[in-house]
Amino acid sequence: MGACRKILLISAFSGLVFCNARLVIELVDAQKEHSRLRCRVRPLLEKTGEAEKQLAMKQDHMRKMLTNKDFMEQVVREKAGYIGQKEKIFRFED
Repeated sequence: MGACRKILLISAFSGLVFCNARLVIELVDAQKEHSRLRCRVRPLLEKTGEAEKQLAMKQDHMRKMLTNKDFMEQVVREKAGYIGQKEKIFRFED
């Protein structure tokens, strides 16, 4: 019975060593994948930050257009070339 017990213990130990080796390999692969994904996420987070800043600027611009008549008039003048009723335009030849 001693020989059977030794064979059983060696088999169990071998199985545990194999499982641990497989676990280490999986952990190393997971760490590599994590690093690769982190490198891919970093630029996306930067783009997200830039997009959030642009959104905040556009929301502020829209809020000003809806609440500030002078600002809206200024924007219309810049974009469409709007001229007020009491204004005159002078063009100078170069």
